[in-house]
Amino acid sequence: PPPLWSAGVRSPEVAMSDTQPLTKDSARENWGSIADVVNAPLIEVPWDASWISVVFMWLTLPLSLVQGVIAGLCKCAYVVVSIGTCCIPCSRSCCSLMGSVLAGNPLYMAWTWWRYTVAGLTALIANSKSRLALFMWEHAAFGSADYWWHGEGVWCWSYDMCSKILMSEQARKSAFGCIASCSPDLFASGILIFLPNLADPECEWKMIRNVLHKFMLDTGLSAYKTRMGELSGLLAKEWPEPKVVDLSDKGRLQRSVAKCVFYVLFGKWVEEADADDLTGWRTFAFWFILPRLVQRFLFNIGVNKVKKLREKTVGIVEKYEVQDVFENMNKELGRWKRPMDVKFCDEIMYVVGFAGIGGTCAAVESVAAFLQCKIPEEASAKHIDFGEYDTMEKMVSAYMKNPETYIRETVRMDPPVTSATTSLKEQTTITLAGRDFEMPQGLLNQYVLSMANRDESVFPDPSKFNPDRPNLNKALTWNGAFGASNESDFPRICPGRHLSLDIVRTVIGHVLGVSAEYDRALSAAGCC
Repeated sequence: PPPLWSAGVRSPEVAMSDTQPLTKDSARENWGSIADVVNAPLIEVPWDASWISVVFMWLTLPLSLVQGVIAGLCKCAYVVVSIGTCCIPCSRSCCSLMGSVLAGNPLYMAWTWWRYTVAGLTALIANSKSRLALFMWEHAAFGSADYWWHGEGVWCWSYDMCSKILMSEQARKSAFGCIASCSPDLFASGILIFLPNLADPECEWKMIRNVLHKFMLDTGLSAYKTRMGELSGLLAKEWPEPKVVDLSDKGRLQRSVAKCVFYVLFGKWVEEADADDLTGWRTFAFWFILPRLVQRFLFNIGVNKVKKLREKTVGIVEKYEVQDVFENMNKELGRWKRPMDVKFCDEIMYVVGFAGIGGTCAAVESVAAFLQCKIPEEASAKHIDFGEYDTMEKMVSAYMKNPETYIRETVRMDPPVTSATTSLKEQTTITLAGRDFEMPQGLLNQYVLSMANRDESVFPDPSKFNPDRPNLNKALTWNGAFGASNESDFPRICPGRHLSLDIVRTVIGHVLGVSAEYDRALSAAGCC
């Protein structure tokens, strides 16, 4: 099949320039080596994440365990290790995590990270290993106000605050989970989620997003529509007799998502082994959230797994000979063009894998769990109430009635992406645990989508499952109000939101026997 982008360019001139065949030698002369990319020198490793710090963390582990476990179970102690207390002289500037961050993460304050790491892990385990439950616990620990501290910055949660950030220019940095990212080994450097969106029409973020849309995610392209329509048949061919019990087969669901994503983008239905490799973008989710200090404390097991995953992912691109997509995309970046095409391929496939495959897998798993009246593995039972849909039969019936609203309500309650990192654009007065602090421009600022989706001022009775909610389009699940009248006001809304939603419907519909024609008829009737 031809590349997706070749079927929908806007003019003959562009078509000629983008689809001219290249000889084998000229097409690959600027490709490069993915091994060189993932093994490039590390970027900005702070002293508190140095190997010296790791050694001393191991040597003093018993002390960190005692303090950390107490802090992870006691809200007051958690606040103290996070931002200090006025009851202990100098604790704020010399003995707290916030003090270390504001001082530039020096080695002499690395011990604050050691105990905080244990405290955070303890709190996560105590909250059913649910990130949403952890965020709510932290929010309560800091007085249930607008902000709390976690990692290297401040977190906010309300629908209004998150929407305001999402509708503005964001001063993004290379950070994930409100902690500086491990780049370029765990995270690829220069990826779209780390770039600031500026007013300049030729800013790096906008240029990359434009080519990503043009070459891969334009739902108006005939190739996109054709391939999306072919997914049901492809799934049926290799999964001929799906059963409802297959909703519990995460491996099969994940491989199906990986195959569907790759096919829609590149027109290639990958082999089972390749799909299994691509599911690493979902199964390695745990490793992405750990900071450099913890990665090294665990002997870089996670870093090495992800590096190998990135190499395999680019290897799959090379195996199915779709490098030309990335070569042509890179050519259109102007002054942001990467020196080697494989570097840009790695950046784009990182986003496709991390958000496209990983995020869509998470959504499929959540919908599959809800359909069986089960709590998803990474969710908390105390924050999910199935209400009147208390049997599998009722759940399936609700899905059949309207697949899209069912999916939207499920991911409102259990979103694949729970939060995202930006930074303060100016010095800001932040209230933490009842005390005001002057926070500097550039401090990391996390906005919590999973809590905004549960803001009672927007979504009444937020913990109750209700696929008939009239305002599901206002949910910020896809980093913006997907389908709302003001959707265009969210510049960073997920560029693959249509792809993700369509694939969830396709995979779940296949298992339940919902035909693509029936699903499309519902959409055409305005039911979805």
